[in-house]
Amino acid sequence: MAKKKITKSAIQKGYQNYLLDTSDFPDNVRVFTTYLKITEAEFYEHFGSIDTVESSLWEDYYHKVINVLDKDPEFENMTDREKHLSFLYTLEEVIKSDRSYIQYRLLHKTKNPMPKFLLKTLKVLDKADLNWVKPPSFIPERGQRFASSTYSKVLWKHSISVIYFWAKDNSTDTKDTDAYIEKSTRTLFDLGQIPALDSVLDLGKFFLQKLGFNKVPA
Repeated sequence: MAKKKITKSAIQKGYQNYLLDTSDFPDNVRVFTTYLKITEAEFYEHFGSIDTVESSLWEDYYHKVINVLDKDPEFENMTDREKHLSFLYTLEEVIKSDRSYIQYRLLHKTKNPMPKFLLKTLKVLDKADLNWVKPPSFIPERGQRFASSTYSKVLWKHSISVIYFWAKDNSTDTKDTDAYIEKSTRTLFDLGQIPALDSVLDLGKFFLQKLGFNKVPA
């Protein structure tokens, strides 16, 4: 019987399991492949180093989100705000099955600090056609190109903040994360417009409540 071919996703899942099972990072490829019971040659068919396994995991999260949105026939008819909300809610759904790994990776005090591998995800978004990523209307035309790039990074950082918030969220069915997505998105898209102040205040109240200041009105 022919030996089952080792897949990229199997190695990625093995990496997550290694971290959760050992509470540590593999020192080298040999240690990791011994744990997976595969050869180093099989590993190198898919990855060039241990670090690239991790960065590929996070890149794939974003690729999956974009693929889901591309297949949604309603997406193109949404407003910019709705598209961004859809992106964030889809991201939340995509990462749900890897919650233990993500919590360990983002919140656990380890010898490998954050967040170098997350920078790879920005490259995924840079290559995607995010047609709702637009600079605010008050920016002059001559500054639109620079502003568009800057605004894209703001939206990327927003998505990272959602992942962090979600990883620390102890509410039932992570309902607080849904509230954070709604409030922070409203603030982000209101910047430069009249409702911005109300949105910023509302988001501030939400954070104060999460920090224990429960008397702050919602």
